[in-house]
Amino acid sequence: MASTQAQVAHVWRRLGFGPGPDDVVNGVAAGGASAVIDDLLARPARPASDWLWPGGPTGTAVQGDATRLLELMSTSPAQVQERVAWILQGVLVVSWGEQVNAPEMETHMNNVRSWPGRTYRAVLTDVVRSAAMQWYLSGAGSMPPHANQNLAREMMELFSLGVTHPRTGATNYTQTDVEQIARALTGFWGDWQTHVVSWQASTWDSGTKTFLGADRGAAGVDEVIAAITQQSSYRYFLPRRLYRELVGLEPDGPTLDALAPVWGADGDISSLVAAIARRPEFTSDAAIQSRVKSPVELVVSTCRVLGVQEFSHLNLWWTLNQLRQHPFWPPNVKGWPSGSQWLHASQFVNWSGPAQWITFSDPGDSTVPPANQLPTVRRLASEGSSATGGDLALQLAGLYDVSPQTLSAVRDFAGAGSWDYYRAATTLALVLQSPEFYVN
Repeated sequence: MASTQAQVAHVWRRLGFGPGPDDVVNGVAAGGASAVIDDLLARPARPASDWLWPGGPTGTAVQGDATRLLELMSTSPAQVQERVAWILQGVLVVSWGEQVNAPEMETHMNNVRSWPGRTYRAVLTDVVRSAAMQWYLSGAGSMPPHANQNLAREMMELFSLGVTHPRTGATNYTQTDVEQIARALTGFWGDWQTHVVSWQASTWDSGTKTFLGADRGAAGVDEVIAAITQQSSYRYFLPRRLYRELVGLEPDGPTLDALAPVWGADGDISSLVAAIARRPEFTSDAAIQSRVKSPVELVVSTCRVLGVQEFSHLNLWWTLNQLRQHPFWPPNVKGWPSGSQWLHASQFVNWSGPAQWITFSDPGDSTVPPANQLPTVRRLASEGSSATGGDLALQLAGLYDVSPQTLSAVRDFAGAGSWDYYRAATTLALVLQSPEFYVN
């Protein structure tokens, strides 16, 4: 059975992006995993006024906005807000492209990050109408008699219902449903010069539509989303996705049945996340270390371990490019690969460089500006020794119950020479490349 320390660290990794150096010790003292769950769920969300996207020309914003996103994910005390926003960003997918530039992407990010206190239905409605989604899925300019079907199809397949019912396996919609909903989603017009998207009644198909089993009249966006939320699969599709992301396991039928009414007709995100986190399997041995970290999760959890304070000089957006997961460039509308698909030899090799140079971005001398110092590395150098440095490095990284092989390798390296800042930093870099750190 996992130790209390391992359970606490697991809670931090699933409801956030991993523990900081003292979070596990403090969590154990506070009462263990259940107390940490309660604490993280109760933390107030940060408002949009705190997000402060640097913006600017797209070429600049690709770097600056991505860096700011990583900073928010790494440093925000509202870790549940950050974790769920990242999950939703992988569900309601938009990619930077020909017409999705910095302003459109920033608005989209604001939409998915606004989930605390809002229903999924409200978030989905805003996203569907947003310039980012209209441009990305070719909704802008769609008009009768040849309505574009991209957005209609993805709304059902990826954003709300799935192709088949997660519980029964029944088909959720037909090609006719796609065609009829595409008609309802017409009317959005995009200006190719300003990128502004507006709704114009003159380009909307105002005729009667029949979809998802009923005559919907002169349906538009609101009627489409209302019809979708009335479908049985709506109460199962996102709960299943959130369960898999947060627990790391596939939910069984009774579990989905229990979560469906919590989600409800509008999609109560906050209540669902709390319900999942308080289920016994959330901290079970089967759930701990059952997911592989994506590159974004690797970088953010590393920043939390090291106590990174200043992000602008680290070029983390470039690191994510090299690791094939820039947060604003998913490969397609389905989003990024799932966790296990990141588990391959080349990814280990790709990660070894960033793990080391982020750790060594602070050389440890007095000339380093305070904001650029890495407090965890300096603490390890000061408090550790050849005999204790390996164990302390693992503890500071939130790693407990590690394999004998990992423990032996880290201890051997820490004790292989005199203890100084260089050996402390290298020991911590080794820990950040361990199998246990690579999983979530």
